[in-house]
Amino acid sequence: MKPWQFETTVTDVRTDARGTWVALESTLFYAEGGGQPPDVGTLDGQPVLDVQRVEEVVWHLVEPGLERGTFVTGIVDEAIRHDHSIQHTAQHVLTALLEDEYGIQTLSFGIGQEESSLEIETETLDWTQIESLERDVQRIIFENRPVSTYELASAEVEVDRLRKPTDRTGMIRIVDIEGLDYNACGGTHVETTGQLGIVHVTSMKKVRGNVRLTYVAGHRALSAIHSSRTALRTIHQTLSTTNETVAARVLEERNLRLERDKEVKALEARVAKAKVAAFLQEDNYVITHIGKTEAETLTTTIVERIAATGRIAVGANHTGQKLWLMHDGTHDIAIGKFLKRTLDDLGIGRGGGSHKQAQARFESVIELERATAEIVKRLQEGMVSC
Repeated sequence: MKPWQFETTVTDVRTDARGTWVALESTLFYAEGGGQPPDVGTLDGQPVLDVQRVEEVVWHLVEPGLERGTFVTGIVDEAIRHDHSIQHTAQHVLTALLEDEYGIQTLSFGIGQEESSLEIETETLDWTQIESLERDVQRIIFENRPVSTYELASAEVEVDRLRKPTDRTGMIRIVDIEGLDYNACGGTHVETTGQLGIVHVTSMKKVRGNVRLTYVAGHRALSAIHSSRTALRTIHQTLSTTNETVAARVLEERNLRLERDKEVKALEARVAKAKVAAFLQEDNYVITHIGKTEAETLTTTIVERIAATGRIAVGANHTGQKLWLMHDGTHDIAIGKFLKRTLDDLGIGRGGGSHKQAQARFESVIELERATAEIVKRLQEGMVSC
């Protein structure tokens, strides 16, 4: 029999909105809990889509077909189980070090598909502290400390050693990392800290007055390093930089881009002024501007300037496949309602807005042109009652 393969009998079946759930006489599948996702695998070749524990019964979500009394073979996906065990054990090490070395408590924990996260009880944390934390974690990994899991009767638990108090009774599962952590935990873990490989913090974000750290461990960390190296190598090749000069070069490029953006905006303002001046030579109630190649920002600037003169402005931008309608508030036309009604009549585009201005986006330039023509027609013919 393969590792993580077992044979058992279906003892109960129930259904709900999600599908068919089966309970088994015995199971190796881990049910979701404590921040750790459920195991995945198969029962008689059918994928196990979810595993949940309800009142001490482990239920497995499967495709319909398994009936009570059926003898089945279960296989747990060993690679995913091992990955979850690595991420969970890494959390124990991070939590213990954060509390022991920095006086910071862990509030919550979760394993995601790509990254895991910790919310920790502190308002501030900087990357110098995170790098120091990572070095501490790596020291624990190099020491290859044993990670033991065992069950004790509640009376036998060394309560004073518990990392976090527990209100569980009866038999309690303990996770013990030698000289570092002693905790009540029902999750899965590796056998030694050396199996974590490397633990890498990927981001830090303030949430609810606390800090959320995301991290990766094991193969996830290796994949993250490979991804970062690929991105860095691309920057080196594009900007002719080295590891020592890349940060300064990127900042230089950013500053140059900001300067170019200022120049572009100044030029756009001049272009908009000239185009609006030309439009105002026309004695039209509705003025339409079509921007076939220009940036959206230029189109919106032109539309705003036309509207400010007391006209109704219609602007279409081919690049973004967007349309704007605007007036200065002196007209009775409810632009947002008018635009929405027109789009509904045409059966194209998505948009709306307020009394004075509105915008819409389309799936194609053809739709944009069709909507623009119909809107201008209705405005000119006075078909705007709302």
